Amino acid sequence: MGCTQAEDADTDRPNVTERLSECGNTSFSPDAGAESLTMAHVILLLLPCVVSARTRILVPGHQAVISTEPYRESRKVLTTTGKECRFPFRQGGRLHHHCSTIFSSRPWCSLTHNFDRDRQWGFCAPDKTQPDVFVHTSRRPTDPCQGNPCQNGGLCTLIPHRHTFECSCPESFSGRLCEQKKCYETIHLRYYDIGESWGRIHLRNVEQCTCVAGEIECERVRYTMCRTNPCQNDGTCRLITASGKEVCNCRHSNSGPDCSYEPETECYNSRGKSYRGLVSTTMSGVRCLPWNSDLLHNELHVGTVVASPLRGLGEHAYCRNPDGDKMPWCYTLNDDAISWEYCDVPSCVMPVSSSRRIIPFNKPPPRKPSKQPVCGKKHKKRLSIARGRIMGGTSALPGTHPWMAAIYIGKSDFCAGTLVSSCWVISAAHCFFRNPLRSQLRVVLGQQTLNVTGPNTRTFGVEEYIFPKQFSVFNPTLHDIVLIKLKKQDGRCVRRTPFIRPICLPDKSMVFPDDYCCAISGWGYMHEKAEGYSSLQEAGVRLTPHDACRKPEVYGNHVTADMICAGLYGCVDACQGDSGGPLSCEREDVSFLYGIISWGEGCGRSGKPGVYTKVEVSTQSH
Repeated sequence: MGCTQAEDADTDRPNVTERLSECGNTSFSPDAGAESLTMAHVILLLLPCVVSARTRILVPGHQAVISTEPYRESRKVLTTTGKECRFPFRQGGRLHHHCSTIFSSRPWCSLTHNFDRDRQWGFCAPDKTQPDVFVHTSRRPTDPCQGNPCQNGGLCTLIPHRHTFECSCPESFSGRLCEQKKCYETIHLRYYDIGESWGRIHLRNVEQCTCVAGEIECERVRYTMCRTNPCQNDGTCRLITASGKEVCNCRHSNSGPDCSYEPETECYNSRGKSYRGLVSTTMSGVRCLPWNSDLLHNELHVGTVVASPLRGLGEHAYCRNPDGDKMPWCYTLNDDAISWEYCDVPSCVMPVSSSRRIIPFNKPPPRKPSKQPVCGKKHKKRLSIARGRIMGGTSALPGTHPWMAAIYIGKSDFCAGTLVSSCWVISAAHCFFRNPLRSQLRVVLGQQTLNVTGPNTRTFGVEEYIFPKQFSVFNPTLHDIVLIKLKKQDGRCVRRTPFIRPICLPDKSMVFPDDYCCAISGWGYMHEKAEGYSSLQEAGVRLTPHDACRKPEVYGNHVTADMICAGLYGCVDACQGDSGGPLSCEREDVSFLYGIISWGEGCGRSGKPGVYTKVEVSTQSH
């Protein structure tokens, strides 16, 4: 029996992209009769097959693509029941611009722009039944983006698998081809699309306005006093009688629909929680998503943040700091995934160099702050409990798993790992089965997109890697753990940042109970023949009782005391993922490395959980 390193070789690991990001059962199955993916029984029989399957996870080489505005569909796509697909649609925190085969052998689409939130979908009708807006005069295939059909500076993007395109429009234009000019309201400091109506107070007159063919048309309307005043900064409120909508009249230094904007503010004080300026771009130059974007779901936005107007959120894309982070930030689209970045807003207070600081005499020593965990803390730009289940894992936000390590082995092999201290990373031993040269190893921390480095990433060489004494290449599922020591740079290894910090290690007495909901993360495949995600994925799994995992119909005596099973119940969408990645469990808002992604049987098979190396047992032997 031969062993290949192609599609059918990667069938021995649980995959975060096919887990549920919220532990529990799910009723979603676009194609319940879809062909289930085959298992790789050879992991316990043929060693070369095991190693090939486990070390070849993803071939590096993906490039990041920064998106700014949601794309406009160039043609309608209908479902088998005649309903219109909505593109792009969000699923698992990512955007899809065409019908998807995730979860199903039949292409399907969402009927709204946010499948994660609305759960409305349908099977896509065959191409021959789709209405096509294009008329080709030549029989030879042509590039739909040739000559750029998008007007007014719109960006044309080819849609894979369908000979069509989408237009990404500038903020001031809309329409399928960016042909429609929006209306800019100077009082609200925002654009309105053609046909949209709004109220305003202009020159002491209460008016109802509409955007008509790119021009604002207004008329005076009857009004009355507001029962409550939503206008901030001492603005006055009027209620339009016909529509029942409230409009604000702002003082000179403020503007916006609720008088919360401060157009003249050019910097932020302290952490910027009170910043109400008009910057809407990040440090990397990416435009922010509106805080009321239809693409947001369980992130922090106007629908999830309590008293969101008082925290500066609204129908705008200006940088804010609703969660008390270190400075203003916003959500973005990065490589077609929901992401976030700090904004290009300067601090009002310039840092003072140490040589100019004045240290007064006889000053009592400052009180030591209460001890805070230096490990296991992460950024939380999503709600702790998702609103509704998200299938197939979720695209992780930057800083959510700051201990993730991307380990590049030679030119083509790749594994994941976990940062546990300044100079040490833990991964799976079978990733290093061939004993690669240390010069062939590269560890990247803070990486969000596969094989893409940026201002938040740090790259290290490897000084050494250490196997457990009990590890054997002839039975690589046992004691499947390796310690990797990073090479120091300028006398030290890792400097902690919001995007790079270690996870906590559990002590010998720490035990998480059966059915406890833990998390896995990595850059895994959607299914066996997929090319993999380019951005970090996350999902939730429940710990499986050890006795249940050792049943003959599950794994029998292949599961030993130093292994953990997770995902047996309610996580039936498991597939390949990243060997060496973490199984992390939280206690009192602190994450602990409880297991290491090691092996499993099959892909999406009911009753076949993923198997993880238990970290507490393994670390005791070193």
